[in-house]
Amino acid sequence: AERPKELRCVCGCSEKQLPGGDLVFCKLCGCALHGACVRSALGAPVPEDFICPPCRLERVDEFHPPVGAGLLRHGYASSSSTFTLNFNSQVIHWRKQQWAVHLRAIGVGCPQLSGPAWPHRVQGKLNGRECVAIDPPKHLHVRRDQCYNLTPLLRPGANTLELKFTPKPEKPEEMYSVGVVLTRPRSVASIIARVRNRSSETVSSGKDRVLRLLKQVAKREGLHDECKVTGNFGRTLKPMCPVSHCPIEEAAIGRQCTHVQVFDLQAYIAVNQKMRSLDKRWTCPVCSLSLRPDDVMLDPFSQGILDTLRGDEDGVEAVVFNDDGSWSTISTDKDKDRQCQEDEGVGESNSADLIALSDSE
Repeated sequence: AERPKELRCVCGCSEKQLPGGDLVFCKLCGCALHGACVRSALGAPVPEDFICPPCRLERVDEFHPPVGAGLLRHGYASSSSTFTLNFNSQVIHWRKQQWAVHLRAIGVGCPQLSGPAWPHRVQGKLNGRECVAIDPPKHLHVRRDQCYNLTPLLRPGANTLELKFTPKPEKPEEMYSVGVVLTRPRSVASIIARVRNRSSETVSSGKDRVLRLLKQVAKREGLHDECKVTGNFGRTLKPMCPVSHCPIEEAAIGRQCTHVQVFDLQAYIAVNQKMRSLDKRWTCPVCSLSLRPDDVMLDPFSQGILDTLRGDEDGVEAVVFNDDGSWSTISTDKDKDRQCQEDEGVGESNSADLIALSDSE
């Protein structure tokens, strides 16, 4: 698709026609930003999958996505700023739709989707009434930054939001993007349905993905010339979900994940909804990479294998893949049975040498 000819930079510059020169484009909306401004804000080179601050503000909370106009108004401010955002509302209509207006902030120095981030101390008023008061975290504590619902204090028509930021003492100033976002509630079931509808993985493509990963495992094992690598590292698929520790009902995995282990889709989405720290949400339970719902896909190949084990998961420690994609299972009782056999063998062969040390006799 052709990129929109519009500039919306972190320096505050906005133009309907793209200027010439060094530009950076947002992965999601396609808007342009000055390359120099973005590099200065990030303090690093701009990644190819850069996401602009307005898009990040809209995507802070996956359970409250933007609706209608979405981002009503946003601006950029340093951690020592006092500034005002003016926006219009149709609060009566929005309440009927069960929509809400959220106040959100993010750090400009991050190029990817993330949770909210606020300065050291924040005081805010909406139409002259206090709407937010964020205090510094207590000593040795980490503050859980949140989004704030402004809907109860809204009035029809024009609204004025006043914010005062106070920086952390003896710390360099940081830049933030602050926005007022019109949102709607989204349930766990809705996100799961979205993942199902967007997932295009097939049994064949799922098997091809596993085969590619097994080749990488074999290559790493071949690099160890002096010492032979033993075990099944990178080859195992456990039937128990790493999130719920229950049998996996609907196998899911991240598009960019490089492991064969899957997790249960329902458990993953549900546990993230219950997580109070928004900035801790959406990491793969296997490899800890960032994993938003839009990057989750179903894995029909692993699902087919797990379905053959249905009802016997407690007796299976793991599925082990061979280089050709074939597989076998490791029993949870295998090591226990082997130990019992060894103990019995020792008892039979050395029975004459055993000395009873019990105090009861």
